[in-house]
Amino acid sequence: MLDKQMKPAKWRSGPGGRLRAVLMTATVLTAAGFALAGGAVAGEIKDEPRWKDGRDYSSLKDWHLKGENIVPHGVNPLYFPIVPGHKHVHERPDHPDGKYRKETVVLDATEDFDIPGIGKFKTAVVQEEEYLDGTLTQRALNWFALDKTTNSVYAFGEVSWEINEEGTPVFAGTWRAGDPDGDGVAEPGVLMPGTFTIGGRYLFDGSQSGAYGGAENMEAGIEITVPAGTFKNCVRVREQSLLDLKDITDKIWCPGVGLVLDTSDGKLIASNALPKGNPASDVSSVGTLRDKPLKYTPPVAKVTGAQATKIALERVPGKVTDVKIERKRGKNVYVVEIQTPDRGERDVFVDIESGAIVGTD
Repeated sequence: MLDKQMKPAKWRSGPGGRLRAVLMTATVLTAAGFALAGGAVAGEIKDEPRWKDGRDYSSLKDWHLKGENIVPHGVNPLYFPIVPGHKHVHERPDHPDGKYRKETVVLDATEDFDIPGIGKFKTAVVQEEEYLDGTLTQRALNWFALDKTTNSVYAFGEVSWEINEEGTPVFAGTWRAGDPDGDGVAEPGVLMPGTFTIGGRYLFDGSQSGAYGGAENMEAGIEITVPAGTFKNCVRVREQSLLDLKDITDKIWCPGVGLVLDTSDGKLIASNALPKGNPASDVSSVGTLRDKPLKYTPPVAKVTGAQATKIALERVPGKVTDVKIERKRGKNVYVVEIQTPDRGERDVFVDIESGAIVGTD
């Protein structure tokens, strides 16, 4: 079972929890200038990767999943309720691409799976819609489920679309557990174990060709304040992409409500899992931006792609592999992708109007 793959002390709330043996003090995080271990702030996890290989994490072979035990809906104490009608919202006003908002809704729908070695089962369908500066930019349908014997939450894949400037969905990609994936087969990932153990590690995305990453349980006993309220007995999980080792995200999960802080996606501002007396339990704003008329003015480039390439290469020498116009850092920019001799692939963002470099990645 998954719980047996994680050896350190179990997370438990209350004075009798064994967690006290491994935590000397509680960590307090606040919405203003919140700090995580290593001094990281929103969107800036600069630590070196702690683990770099899928073999460093537990995976499907360790979890002994059986179709008859997998259910589409339920509640894990540290995850958001996977029940139809649940809604929550995260916002990150300081996102480098503009004011960011993510709306999550558990739809009244299920997805059928039949995976060799696991069997037949159904998952929930969880919709995520991402907005920048009030405009819908991406939509994804995720397939989540719980193992009723452990209460662990699993991801079985997703399908996503980018929304173009005219508001039309354009297929962006998909992965699905049990389907061919490169030279192998895509596997499920763990989103939240039924028993939280400090130091526990597990794959959270199982597609080695598209979405592949591992999670590590870093910390417990956290108190944190975000726009949706103050929460106690929370935990911190670090997610590490195994396809891009620079892509590291810390997430804070709290009992009864789930994700309250994500260093990539921001802070919880609304959830109908909150008590009715909390103003943040009002989720009536969810979906209101979706049908808002687009105020789109096609970008007019005053700098050519060739000029942008030259500017980018002066900053980051190497071989240019792609040049395209995207919106980054609140501006329309050329994204010049450069393969460097010693630092891998780098992106340079060149303003299409001024030719100024507005950032690198």
